[in-house]
Amino acid sequence: MTKRVTRHLDRRRFLTGVSLFTAGSAAAGAAAMIAAEPVTGAEEATARTATPAGPEAYAATVTFRTGPSGRLVALTVDDGPTREWTPQVLEILRRYGAKATFFRVGKRAQAAPDLVAQTADAGHEQANHTWAHDDLTQHDRAFDLDTLGRTHGLLAKLAGQAPALCRPPYGRIDSVGLAACAELGYAVTLWSSHVTGSNARGDVDVILRQASSGSIVLLHDGGSEPNASLMTQLDRLVASMTEAGYRFVTVSELLAAWARAKVGRSGAER
Repeated sequence: MTKRVTRHLDRRRFLTGVSLFTAGSAAAGAAAMIAAEPVTGAEEATARTATPAGPEAYAATVTFRTGPSGRLVALTVDDGPTREWTPQVLEILRRYGAKATFFRVGKRAQAAPDLVAQTADAGHEQANHTWAHDDLTQHDRAFDLDTLGRTHGLLAKLAGQAPALCRPPYGRIDSVGLAACAELGYAVTLWSSHVTGSNARGDVDVILRQASSGSIVLLHDGGSEPNASLMTQLDRLVASMTEAGYRFVTVSELLAAWARAKVGRSGAER
């Protein structure tokens, strides 16, 4: 399901939707200028608007989960890299032949560049989680572009490939943040399931009971979330779903599979 961005974005409606789309294409985004209207009155930051100037197509998509035809799931790992937890996550993924997408905090990637390179060399996707875990709804366009742009350049250098995805910290994004993502050519990835550090076993129980193709699962290898219980439950999650016939792929692979499935369904309906 896709929803169109309106002038005043209702955050509660946004967060309970499945995905959000701003019309057009991001190909010419870098050349376009964005004018952000300030927050007025009692409006929250998520009520801000941004309007691209010029006739070029300009887009950002937001995905919570997808609908591929195969039994595919995306595991997404936020807030690293860290020397304590990232190697443990990588070992679990290696054990089961699973792939994941790591949403990197720029300053942590700068502090552990070898872990970014190691993760990329193992076939995992590197993606943007801002430079310092910045809430994009609390800053202006220039700040949003800077925190994303600095991280983008660093990850491209360390991984040998520019990131194509962004996840806004806390899952918070508005029209101004979406415009910054469009300018950098990003698709925005949120999530449909979350394995927390405080209730990892219970969260994995729910995911295994409700397992379905196209899910995007969130967990952390940095910040306050990761702990020994989370690592144990991550191992159980990946082992159980792999045994059940699911395959863990990167978010970009999941999006591509979903696009193919939509084309196939469209052709079948003709």
